[in-house]
Amino acid sequence: MYNGYSSYDSEIQRHTICNSPLSTNIPTSVAEKIAMPYLSHIYELIISNRPFSVTTDKDFKWTLEIFSFGFTCEESAIYQLCANVYVEWLKVFESTSANSNSIPPILREKIEFYWSQMFWHLYHLFVVHDEKTADLLTKRMYTHKVLRQLQIMISQTELSFDLWNILLQVFLAIGDTVLSPPYRSLAELPSN
Repeated sequence: MYNGYSSYDSEIQRHTICNSPLSTNIPTSVAEKIAMPYLSHIYELIISNRPFSVTTDKDFKWTLEIFSFGFTCEESAIYQLCANVYVEWLKVFESTSANSNSIPPILREKIEFYWSQMFWHLYHLFVVHDEKTADLLTKRMYTHKVLRQLQIMISQTELSFDLWNILLQVFLAIGDTVLSPPYRSLAELPSN
């Protein structure tokens, strides 16, 4: 929709495709069996305010791959866990988060680097899949929760120019997705 109207076109197109190995290399049912216990473990750490043990870039990037898959996944339990963890980790920008063990130390150390990647997960919140009505309602509720926390974070934080730039690109992509023609399955398309 915005194609040709933005100098960010190539950058946006590069980020809107989910390249998570869980989405592209593994059958969905297997990927869900990998993601669910991992996300449940992270959420349990958050609830109990225990430290997140991932300390290397490689391991944290794997965690981000699971988020990337989780926000594109049609399994609502995985989506909910991703949204809940994401909301908690957005609190890394708040000054009161210093006492929280649930935010990974590596995320605190490299806030800008990792959030420049994590903001792109927001785009996948708005991609419509062929889901059941109940799943769509759940997805909307958790999307709203994430966006509320993002709004709080943005209003209380001085983001760098680069992070603002990334958010602009993400919201351009979201606008394009939301305003584009509705998703239709092949069965719904008119035959000529």
